[in-house]
Amino acid sequence: MKNHLVGIAGSGSMGKQLALLFASCGIPVVLWNHRVNLNFPSEFKRLLTIQSRLGYINKEQINAIIEGVRYTDDISLMAECDLIIEAVKEDKSVKLEVLKKIDSISANAKVIATNTSTLSITELASFSEKPCRFLGMHFFNPPLSMKLVEVVRGEMTSEESLSFALQLLDETNKQPVVLPETPGFVVNRLLFTMINEAVFMLAEGLSDARTIDSCMRLGANHPMGPLELADLIGLDVCLSILETLEEERGDGKYRPAPLLKKHVHAGKLGKKSGLGFYSYRKRA
Repeated sequence: MKNHLVGIAGSGSMGKQLALLFASCGIPVVLWNHRVNLNFPSEFKRLLTIQSRLGYINKEQINAIIEGVRYTDDISLMAECDLIIEAVKEDKSVKLEVLKKIDSISANAKVIATNTSTLSITELASFSEKPCRFLGMHFFNPPLSMKLVEVVRGEMTSEESLSFALQLLDETNKQPVVLPETPGFVVNRLLFTMINEAVFMLAEGLSDARTIDSCMRLGANHPMGPLELADLIGLDVCLSILETLEEERGDGKYRPAPLLKKHVHAGKLGKKSGLGFYSYRKRA
Protein backbone atom coordinates (compact mmCIF):
# COMPACT_ATOMS: atom_id res chain seq x y z
CA MET A 1 0.00 0.00 0.00
CA LYS A 2 2.89 2.37 0.69
CA ASN A 3 3.74 2.32 -3.04
CA HIS A 4 0.68 4.45 -3.63
CA LEU A 5 0.63 8.22 -4.05
CA VAL A 6 -1.75 10.56 -2.20
CA GLY A 7 -2.82 14.01 -3.37
CA ILE A 8 -4.01 16.71 -0.99
CA ALA A 9 -5.86 19.71 -2.43
CA GLY A 10 -5.47 22.73 -0.17
CA SER A 11 -2.39 23.62 1.88
CA GLY A 12 -4.11 25.35 4.79
CA SER A 13 -3.91 24.06 8.34
CA MET A 14 -5.68 20.75 7.65
CA GLY A 15 -4.01 20.20 4.28
CA LYS A 16 -0.53 20.59 5.77
CA GLN A 17 -1.35 18.25 8.62
CA LEU A 18 -2.81 15.60 6.30
CA ALA A 19 0.36 15.77 4.19
CA LEU A 20 2.36 15.28 7.39
CA LEU A 21 0.19 12.32 8.42
CA PHE A 22 0.59 10.36 5.19
CA ALA A 23 4.28 11.23 4.70
CA SER A 24 5.05 10.17 8.28
CA CYS A 25 3.65 6.74 7.37
CA GLY A 26 5.92 6.46 4.34
CA ILE A 27 3.24 7.36 1.80
CA PRO A 28 4.43 10.07 -0.65
CA VAL A 29 2.22 13.12 -1.06
CA VAL A 30 1.54 15.77 -3.69
CA LEU A 31 0.24 18.83 -1.83
CA TRP A 32 -1.48 21.26 -4.19
CA ASN A 33 -2.63 24.82 -3.59
CA HIS A 34 -4.14 27.23 -6.13
CA ARG A 35 -1.21 29.54 -5.52
CA VAL A 36 2.15 28.91 -3.91
CA ASN A 37 2.71 30.17 -0.39
CA LEU A 38 6.37 31.21 -0.28
CA ASN A 39 6.37 30.67 3.49
CA PHE A 40 5.24 27.05 3.15
CA PRO A 41 8.68 25.41 3.65
CA SER A 42 9.33 27.24 6.93
CA GLU A 43 5.71 26.77 8.12
CA PHE A 44 5.82 23.04 7.36
CA LYS A 45 9.17 22.56 9.09
CA ARG A 46 7.86 24.45 12.13
CA LEU A 47 4.82 22.14 12.20
CA LEU A 48 7.10 19.09 12.07
CA THR A 49 9.26 20.46 14.87
CA ILE A 50 6.21 21.01 17.08
CA GLN A 51 4.89 17.49 16.38
CA SER A 52 8.33 16.10 17.21
CA ARG A 53 8.40 17.93 20.55
CA LEU A 54 4.95 16.56 21.33
CA GLY A 55 6.18 13.04 20.61
CA TYR A 56 3.98 12.30 17.58
CA ILE A 57 6.94 11.90 15.22
CA ASN A 58 10.64 11.22 15.78
CA LYS A 59 13.11 14.02 15.18
CA GLU A 60 14.95 11.69 12.81
CA GLN A 61 11.83 11.50 10.58
CA ILE A 62 11.67 15.22 9.82
CA ASN A 63 13.91 15.28 6.73
CA ALA A 64 12.27 12.17 5.25
CA ILE A 65 8.81 13.66 5.75
CA ILE A 66 9.85 16.93 4.08
CA GLU A 67 11.25 14.95 1.12
CA GLY A 68 8.04 12.93 0.96
CA VAL A 69 5.83 15.98 0.34
CA ARG A 70 5.88 17.69 -3.06
CA TYR A 71 4.32 21.16 -2.77
CA THR A 72 2.98 22.71 -5.97
CA ASP A 73 0.47 25.02 -7.63
CA ASP A 74 0.35 22.74 -10.70
CA ILE A 75 -2.75 20.58 -10.25
CA SER A 76 -1.70 18.25 -13.07
CA LEU A 77 0.99 16.82 -10.77
CA MET A 78 -1.81 15.00 -8.90
CA ALA A 79 -2.76 13.10 -12.08
CA GLU A 80 -0.98 9.92 -10.96
CA CYS A 81 -2.38 9.92 -7.41
CA ASP A 82 -4.44 6.92 -6.30
CA LEU A 83 -6.24 8.90 -3.61
CA ILE A 84 -6.92 12.64 -3.73
CA ILE A 85 -8.35 14.39 -0.67
CA GLU A 86 -9.96 17.81 -1.04
CA ALA A 87 -9.19 19.85 2.08
CA VAL A 88 -10.15 23.42 1.20
CA LYS A 89 -12.40 25.74 3.23
CA GLU A 90 -15.86 24.52 4.30
CA ASP A 91 -17.70 26.34 1.53
CA LYS A 92 -19.81 24.38 -0.96
CA SER A 93 -19.05 26.55 -4.00
CA VAL A 94 -15.30 26.57 -3.29
CA LYS A 95 -15.24 22.80 -2.79
CA LEU A 96 -17.19 22.15 -6.00
CA GLU A 97 -14.85 24.37 -8.00
CA VAL A 98 -11.78 22.53 -6.69
CA LEU A 99 -13.38 19.09 -7.08
CA LYS A 100 -14.20 19.80 -10.74
CA LYS A 101 -10.54 20.65 -11.36
CA ILE A 102 -9.46 17.45 -9.61
CA ASP A 103 -11.89 15.34 -11.63
CA SER A 104 -10.55 16.73 -14.90
CA ILE A 105 -6.98 15.53 -14.25
CA SER A 106 -7.49 12.35 -12.22
CA ALA A 107 -8.62 9.61 -14.59
CA ASN A 108 -6.45 7.08 -12.75
CA ALA A 109 -7.49 7.92 -9.17
CA LYS A 110 -9.22 5.10 -7.33
CA VAL A 111 -10.79 7.45 -4.77
CA ILE A 112 -11.52 11.16 -4.63
CA ALA A 113 -12.47 12.20 -1.10
CA THR A 114 -13.65 15.34 0.61
CA ASN A 115 -12.73 16.29 4.15
CA THR A 116 -16.05 18.09 4.64
CA SER A 117 -17.52 17.91 8.11
CA THR A 118 -21.11 18.82 7.24
CA LEU A 119 -21.86 19.01 3.51
CA SER A 120 -23.74 16.39 1.46
CA ILE A 121 -21.41 13.82 -0.11
CA THR A 122 -23.92 13.00 -2.85
CA GLU A 123 -24.35 16.66 -3.73
CA LEU A 124 -20.60 17.25 -3.84
CA ALA A 125 -20.27 14.15 -6.05
CA SER A 126 -22.32 15.94 -8.73
CA PHE A 127 -19.03 17.42 -10.02
CA SER A 128 -17.79 14.01 -11.16
CA GLU A 129 -18.26 11.81 -14.19
CA LYS A 130 -17.37 8.91 -11.86
CA PRO A 131 -19.38 9.52 -8.65
CA CYS A 132 -18.77 5.88 -7.70
CA ARG A 133 -15.23 6.79 -6.60
CA PHE A 134 -16.26 9.73 -4.43
CA LEU A 135 -16.73 9.61 -0.64
CA GLY A 136 -16.29 11.61 2.54
CA MET A 137 -13.14 11.18 4.62
CA HIS A 138 -13.55 13.44 7.64
CA PHE A 139 -10.34 13.71 9.68
CA PHE A 140 -10.26 15.49 13.02
CA ASN A 141 -7.87 18.23 14.02
CA PRO A 142 -5.01 17.52 14.59
CA PRO A 143 -5.16 14.41 12.36
CA LEU A 144 -1.78 13.07 13.46
CA SER A 145 -3.01 12.48 17.02
CA MET A 146 -6.78 12.09 16.55
CA LYS A 147 -7.57 8.44 15.79
CA LEU A 148 -11.08 8.70 14.37
CA VAL A 149 -11.91 9.21 10.69
CA GLU A 150 -15.56 9.39 9.65
CA VAL A 151 -15.80 7.68 6.24
CA VAL A 152 -19.08 8.67 4.62
CA ARG A 153 -20.69 6.95 1.66
CA GLY A 154 -22.65 8.89 -0.91
CA GLU A 155 -25.54 7.41 -2.87
CA MET A 156 -23.18 6.29 -5.66
CA THR A 157 -20.05 5.31 -3.69
CA SER A 158 -18.85 1.86 -4.79
CA GLU A 159 -17.72 -0.96 -2.51
CA GLU A 160 -14.39 -0.98 -4.35
CA SER A 161 -13.74 2.68 -3.58
CA LEU A 162 -14.79 2.27 0.04
CA SER A 163 -12.53 -0.76 0.47
CA PHE A 164 -9.53 1.08 -1.00
CA ALA A 165 -10.07 4.07 1.31
CA LEU A 166 -10.30 1.84 4.39
CA GLN A 167 -7.17 -0.05 3.35
CA LEU A 168 -5.18 3.14 3.04
CA LEU A 169 -6.45 4.49 6.36
CA ASP A 170 -5.26 1.27 7.96
CA GLU A 171 -1.74 2.22 6.81
CA THR A 172 -2.02 5.44 8.82
CA ASN A 173 -3.15 3.66 12.01
CA LYS A 174 -6.51 5.44 12.02
CA GLN A 175 -9.80 4.03 13.25
CA PRO A 176 -12.35 4.61 10.49
CA VAL A 177 -16.08 4.46 11.11
CA VAL A 178 -18.22 3.97 8.00
CA LEU A 179 -21.35 6.10 8.13
CA PRO A 180 -24.35 6.73 5.91
CA GLU A 181 -24.79 10.24 4.63
CA THR A 182 -26.36 12.65 7.12
CA PRO A 183 -25.64 16.35 7.84
CA GLY A 184 -22.86 16.71 10.40
CA PHE A 185 -22.30 12.95 10.46
CA VAL A 186 -21.93 11.82 14.12
CA VAL A 187 -19.29 13.94 15.84
CA ASN A 188 -20.19 17.40 14.57
CA ARG A 189 -23.91 16.84 15.04
CA LEU A 190 -23.24 16.21 18.73
CA LEU A 191 -20.26 18.50 19.25
CA PHE A 192 -21.62 21.73 17.78
CA THR A 193 -24.93 21.36 19.59
CA MET A 194 -22.90 21.38 22.82
CA ILE A 195 -20.74 24.33 21.74
CA ASN A 196 -23.81 26.32 20.72
CA GLU A 197 -25.53 25.64 24.05
CA ALA A 198 -22.41 26.77 25.92
CA VAL A 199 -22.50 30.08 24.01
CA PHE A 200 -26.18 30.52 24.91
CA MET A 201 -25.31 29.91 28.58
CA LEU A 202 -22.53 32.48 28.43
CA ALA A 203 -24.85 35.05 26.81
CA GLU A 204 -27.54 34.42 29.43
CA GLY A 205 -25.04 35.17 32.20
CA LEU A 206 -25.36 31.71 33.70
CA SER A 207 -21.61 31.74 34.31
CA ASP A 208 -18.35 32.93 32.80
CA ALA A 209 -16.43 31.09 30.07
CA ARG A 210 -13.83 29.57 32.39
CA THR A 211 -16.44 28.14 34.74
CA ILE A 212 -18.54 26.67 31.92
CA ASP A 213 -15.45 25.04 30.43
CA SER A 214 -14.26 23.83 33.83
CA CYS A 215 -17.63 22.15 34.45
CA MET A 216 -17.28 20.07 31.28
CA ARG A 217 -13.65 19.21 31.93
CA LEU A 218 -14.22 18.15 35.53
CA GLY A 219 -17.79 16.85 35.25
CA ALA A 220 -17.69 15.08 31.88
CA ASN A 221 -13.94 14.35 31.73
CA HIS A 222 -13.57 16.35 28.51
CA PRO A 223 -9.94 17.34 27.82
CA MET A 224 -11.12 20.80 26.76
CA GLY A 225 -14.24 22.83 27.51
CA PRO A 226 -16.69 23.73 24.71
CA LEU A 227 -15.82 27.44 24.57
CA GLU A 228 -12.05 26.97 24.47
CA LEU A 229 -12.60 24.25 21.86
CA ALA A 230 -14.69 26.67 19.80
CA ASP A 231 -11.84 29.18 19.97
CA LEU A 232 -9.43 26.50 18.76
CA ILE A 233 -11.68 25.43 15.88
CA GLY A 234 -12.39 29.04 14.88
CA LEU A 235 -15.66 30.81 15.66
CA ASP A 236 -16.25 31.49 11.97
CA VAL A 237 -15.98 27.76 11.29
CA CYS A 238 -18.35 27.00 14.19
CA LEU A 239 -20.88 29.48 12.82
CA SER A 240 -20.66 28.05 9.30
CA ILE A 241 -21.16 24.48 10.52
CA LEU A 242 -24.15 25.41 12.68
CA GLU A 243 -25.74 27.33 9.80
CA THR A 244 -25.27 24.31 7.53
CA LEU A 245 -26.75 21.95 10.13
CA GLU A 246 -29.76 24.22 10.60
CA GLU A 247 -30.30 24.51 6.85
CA GLU A 248 -29.73 20.85 5.99
CA ARG A 249 -31.72 19.39 8.89
CA GLY A 250 -34.40 22.07 9.03
CA ASP A 251 -34.20 22.03 12.81
CA GLY A 252 -34.14 25.19 14.94
CA LYS A 253 -32.07 23.52 17.66
CA TYR A 254 -29.01 24.19 15.50
CA ARG A 255 -29.77 27.93 15.23
CA PRO A 256 -26.47 29.68 16.02
CA ALA A 257 -26.40 31.67 19.26
CA PRO A 258 -26.58 35.43 18.54
CA LEU A 259 -23.42 35.96 20.62
CA LEU A 260 -21.52 33.62 18.30
CA LYS A 261 -22.63 35.66 15.28
CA LYS A 262 -21.71 38.88 17.08
CA HIS A 263 -18.18 37.65 17.79
CA VAL A 264 -17.64 36.55 14.19
CA HIS A 265 -18.94 39.82 12.75
CA ALA A 266 -16.57 41.69 15.08
CA GLY A 267 -13.60 39.65 13.87
CA LYS A 268 -13.28 37.75 17.14
CA LEU A 269 -12.61 34.37 15.56
CA GLY A 270 -10.82 32.64 18.42
CA LYS A 271 -7.21 31.62 18.75
CA LYS A 272 -6.28 32.41 15.13
CA SER A 273 -7.34 36.07 15.49
CA GLY A 274 -6.02 36.47 19.03
CA LEU A 275 -9.46 37.04 20.54
CA GLY A 276 -12.58 34.93 20.93
CA PHE A 277 -14.24 33.77 24.13
CA TYR A 278 -10.71 34.10 25.56
CA SER A 279 -7.85 36.46 24.77
CA TYR A 280 -4.71 34.98 23.22
CA ARG A 281 -2.88 38.26 22.80
CA LYS A 282 0.47 38.60 24.48
CA ARG A 283 0.56 41.20 27.19
CA ALA A 284 2.92 44.10 26.57
